[in-house]
Formats: sequence, structure tokens, C-alpha cells
Amino acid sequence: MKIFVIKTLIIFISIFVLFQLTIGSLVNSLKKDLSDQLSREKIILVKDKIRDEMKKGIEKEQMLNPDDADLIGKFLKKLIKEVNNN
Repeated sequence: MKIFVIKTLIIFISIFVLFQLTIGSLVNSLKKDLSDQLSREKIILVKDKIRDEMKKGIEKEQMLNPDDADLIGKFLKKLIKEVNNN
């Protein structure tokens, strides 16, 4: 019984270490990348960039070309139709 417990503990610890070295490190790197992408400074920079682009769009006489405007119009009409059906 004692040998069984020792072997089980060794196998469990080995599997845990193997998991941490492979999948655990991948998860940690993904967490780090995600936190870097969503850092407060980056969010502020993206907001400022969006504001600048919106200001540039407002200053233009025509923001969309006719093909884009037609496509967006058709999309919105279909969306409104589906919302009204439900």
C-alpha cells in the first residue's frame, strides 16, 4: 500500500509539472498578452485615435463612397426588418 501511494504521488507530481511546463506556460503567456492589449494606457490611446478619426470624418463633405453607403443602407434595412419580425 505504501509503494502504491508513493508511486501515485510521483505520477501526480510529474503530470502537474509537465502540465505547468507545457499548457501552463502557454496560458500564462496568453494572459500576459491579453493584459498588455487591454492595459489602461492602450485603451486611452485607442479612444483618442477613434476620436481623431471621427473628427476627420465629420470634417469631410462625404464620409462614405456611394457603394459603401448603399451596402450599409441595405444591411441596416435587413437588420431592422429582422428586429421587427421578432
